[in-house]
Amino acid sequence: MPGLYPVAALPSADDTVDFDSAIIIDSADKRWRVRAPKNPEASVRLEAEHMILQSFSPGLRARLPFLVPTIVGSVPQGGLQTFIYSHNPGAPVDIDELADISYGTRGGKTDIAEAIAGAIATVHVFPETIVEEADLPVYTGEQIRERRLAELDRAVATGKVPSGLLERWEKQLNDVSLWQFRPRVIHGDLNEDNLVIDKKTIVEVTGWSEVCVGDPAQDFSWLFACSDTDFRDRIFDLYRNQMPQQPDEHLESRANLYAEFGLAQWLIRGVELEDRVMVSEAVSMLSSLEAELREVGVLEPQPVQQLPEKISDDF
Repeated sequence: MPGLYPVAALPSADDTVDFDSAIIIDSADKRWRVRAPKNPEASVRLEAEHMILQSFSPGLRARLPFLVPTIVGSVPQGGLQTFIYSHNPGAPVDIDELADISYGTRGGKTDIAEAIAGAIATVHVFPETIVEEADLPVYTGEQIRERRLAELDRAVATGKVPSGLLERWEKQLNDVSLWQFRPRVIHGDLNEDNLVIDKKTIVEVTGWSEVCVGDPAQDFSWLFACSDTDFRDRIFDLYRNQMPQQPDEHLESRANLYAEFGLAQWLIRGVELEDRVMVSEAVSMLSSLEAELREVGVLEPQPVQQLPEKISDDF
């Protein structure tokens, strides 16, 4: 980038399996984000992000309640394309910390829960033409359900997912009524790492590589990692109040399913990469999830195995 003189670098929250990322500070104290893909699949994701960010016209950007990155340069590296983005002061905040912040900002101009709900609602009312013109995926509810069923088959094939979870997910995926919803433009990869927070305010939303027309519930799945259920429920309520049409009644149920099923997707990815650490982590988290669901009564308790009677010494 002509005229850019880097003076410092900071870590940047990202998917470390697919990307190398960093924040660069230049001599004029401006910030830039660099994302380098580690594999062809990640490169495709960055190309998709490039397309959608180009579709955000100046007029649309001006109407958004948050900033979105601008790609200001790129460079080929090892046959893959590395991108340079504009970046704003601020940093991601852990989801439980976001919940803590929300109590201090509730009802004010910087109500963080209201800002999160508003950001999601804003994306969900984008015109679908933005996605279509960028040649990004457009899914129906049935296509989304079928894609998840195919992933469930892959999870079964690993032989490492607890049976209670498999039965629970299969039942939900086969409940056609759960999948009667209006597909909308979604961010697709929304989580706390993609919310840039400065002075308890959302200043920027990043990570637009998974944008598509899909299930609105997917943009809420990350909230189920929060230990504060009141924070999560409030965001759902605020979102419903801000949407021009009421969302479907099963929005929360599908968001919870996506949150749980994300562990199986992590397992599948680890198996594909032959990454023993990823697989071990995924298996541990899946076992913990099943135990937790049994404890709260969502899954039936594990049947107690009967110990064999003591065999007589005279036998």
